[in-house]
Amino acid sequence: MAKMGSFKNQFQSSMLSKEISSFYNRGFASADKVQTVLNEIRETAEIRHLKNLDESKVLEIAEKIAEKVALEEIAGKTGATYISALNQIVDYANFYFDKDLKSLNYSDFDIHKETNYADRAISEQQHQNFQNFLQENFEKGEQFQALSLAVELQREFGLRFRESAGLNEKTIAKALQTGKLELGRQDWTKNARERTLEVQTEAQREALQKTQNFLENSGKTNLAGAENAKSYREISRFRAFADSVRTEFSGKTGEKYNYHAERHAYAQRQYSAKWEQKTGTAIQSPIQYYSERLRAQNWNGEGKFYDAVSNHKIKNFLEHAMEKTGLEKAEIKKIDKEIRMEISEALGHSRLDITNTYLGHL
Repeated sequence: MAKMGSFKNQFQSSMLSKEISSFYNRGFASADKVQTVLNEIRETAEIRHLKNLDESKVLEIAEKIAEKVALEEIAGKTGATYISALNQIVDYANFYFDKDLKSLNYSDFDIHKETNYADRAISEQQHQNFQNFLQENFEKGEQFQALSLAVELQREFGLRFRESAGLNEKTIAKALQTGKLELGRQDWTKNARERTLEVQTEAQREALQKTQNFLENSGKTNLAGAENAKSYREISRFRAFADSVRTEFSGKTGEKYNYHAERHAYAQRQYSAKWEQKTGTAIQSPIQYYSERLRAQNWNGEGKFYDAVSNHKIKNFLEHAMEKTGLEKAEIKKIDKEIRMEISEALGHSRLDITNTYLGHL
């Protein structure tokens, strides 16, 4: 019987999700979200029955949902819906299994239904501090060196973490020969989508060369040690290792580090470089421009980013760009859109709304 709380397979989770939605007098749309969260609980928290659900498991799932939002695997609105579904599961477990689990608020996990703008890029100093920490631990095992290389690939090419971890040795070898990093299914791209990145700088070439040398010496196909594009367990284990190292780094240094923030840094560098290529003048992205000026005015980070920009009477980015380049507003907007589309393609999602979270809007 579904209310017994078992969801050890897809069929049982489907039945239980309908029971929970019925408990709330909600329809199949709700049941679909509940089933997704039940599946996440089974895979991530490794429990198969609601009687085993506890506060730590609930928090673990909520943090996993928040991570997916941060990694742009799901939208903020979707993440908030999943937290709501998790709360339905919690209430059901409380009622039928005499628990006292607390419901969660999605905003407590930095999930926002609307875009929450902020400069999340990792600075060069933060990046180097983390790399130094990894290098100090090389003697503990080759995983630390593999992670160091993955982080460098993320920063230089704007790769997702799983793409840097799963970048295939053949893709690297071809890129070093042709100057084009041609990514595809074999490199763990999202939805197996293909994209090509130009190898433009010596730092990019060096990152590829060091990774190739490591893979040749270790006999691995990629940094995570996944044999093919279906070996998700190895990718997952490497990510778990990376997260544990990040936690250790923060605990010992007091500094925060986020792998995905390397993509933000890449996008911002690309924005400035592309402006220089197209106009001869390098311009910071709007999010950098405004962030620097807010810091100069000692903004404490409270409230919405663009409300703070308005309240602190910071000069509009368009006016700043017009003064710096001598171009008219219409031309600024045209070039800005071109650059955003190019960066969006390089990041592998082709959606300006996501790229705007990296760069800010005009």
